[in-house]
Amino acid sequence: MEKVKVSQDFLYQYLVEHNFILSVLNKRMGVSSGILMGCFHHAPNSQGKPMKFSAANIEKMNVALSQIAEEMRGCMLTYGSDQVVTKVRGGSYDPALVQPIREQIGNYFKTKAFLERVLGWNAKRWNAVLSSPSSKVYGQVTAEDADRINAELLAVIGVLSNYEVVADGNDTIIAE
Repeated sequence: MEKVKVSQDFLYQYLVEHNFILSVLNKRMGVSSGILMGCFHHAPNSQGKPMKFSAANIEKMNVALSQIAEEMRGCMLTYGSDQVVTKVRGGSYDPALVQPIREQIGNYFKTKAFLERVLGWNAKRWNAVLSSPSSKVYGQVTAEDADRINAELLAVIGVLSNYEVVADGNDTIIAE
């Protein structure tokens, strides 16, 4: 299967738009966060020229993206645990999904921003549903919520597994 060739700038923009935690990428690549962010932002090096990824780092990034996409497949939510409750007004919720959202999905995405974008939850709703066990709405994750989160995960997984980062132009310095 032919991979879609993208620039480092395009990849960075995609990851930021989807609230991806960039430190996952630098840890997997084995480079410092300073190098990763310096190259993504084209920060000037000691000679004043913008940094970019070396061919070796681009290769590491492509391997890391494939590995991350494969690991993210394990984050898919399964609605319908033995904790499902149906409220008097008819809404069914699965509080067992709180931990997977916070721990598994939270390993790859900034959870508050991710849920705001995908589900439309604001910070108050996120806190009440996922962080405050004393809240009246704690654990109220619906099947529709789980489906939308899973659809977003599948979309990101599909994109990351099909992207191949290629070198930018020759006008910038390579960061090692």
